[in-house]
Amino acid sequence: DGGHLMVIAAPIAPAPVAPFREVVGDTLIVHQHPGQKRAWHSTARFVVMLAGTQSGKTCWGPHWLLREIKSRGPGDYLAVTATYPLLKLKMLPEFLALFHDILHLGVWREADKVFLFNDGTRVIFASATNPESIESATALGAWLDEAGQTQFQREAWEAVQRRLALHQGRALFTTTLYGLGWLKTELYDRWRAGDTSIEVIQFESILNPMFPRAEYDRARETMPGWKFDLFYRGQFAQPAGLIYDAFNEATCVIARFPIPSGWPCYVGHDFGGANPAALFTAQDPAT
Repeated sequence: DGGHLMVIAAPIAPAPVAPFREVVGDTLIVHQHPGQKRAWHSTARFVVMLAGTQSGKTCWGPHWLLREIKSRGPGDYLAVTATYPLLKLKMLPEFLALFHDILHLGVWREADKVFLFNDGTRVIFASATNPESIESATALGAWLDEAGQTQFQREAWEAVQRRLALHQGRALFTTTLYGLGWLKTELYDRWRAGDTSIEVIQFESILNPMFPRAEYDRARETMPGWKFDLFYRGQFAQPAGLIYDAFNEATCVIARFPIPSGWPCYVGHDFGGANPAALFTAQDPAT
């Protein structure tokens, strides 16, 4: 119109993102993002992947376990998740996609919850809500999925350690965080204190190139900060408004020391049915 040219810019389509795993001919290609690569290269005995939701944890676990089986050789291995419904929903399908559908390494026995290799190697699946089900094997390695859930009992982790003890097997944890619990005190805190047998790898949901940035931003804007840190950033946080939200380990915890015999000591008890508690106090008479 009037000798002028109108230019309308077409939206630029985002570059396609390669799937996590793909088969090209006879080659299996695994596209690991930086967080997964850090865990892959960890040489710690206990590798703890704490990451945001949908960040690529459970799909990555079978590849770590497969490498462990190739490294350690024939024997028994454990795959433990919080509950059997979770096993069927995510952990087992991801495992079978690699071990059965792509690599054809063995057969799945539903009745026994065991994947059996041709050479007799077994991957035994178990639920953490039933720790006794883990006690039957002497394992060379273990993969624990969603260990941060409240249903994943500390007793299950203790049982796994007993199964790994003879061969000093390694263990991988892949989980979103759901709150404070034994996972923090038994693994995270010990790693922070310098325990070299543990390595914690933490990353956000958006490190997964498939995770929409808009969804990450929406969650950050609409959720309480502490909950967003847990579910989307893989960072421990304390719920606001609860009794213990003012507890800070940096200022409230000191190193153990022998309590002098001359200090008066006091004890208080709360015999509640749901949360019985006891408080022991030693007072420095000079303060």
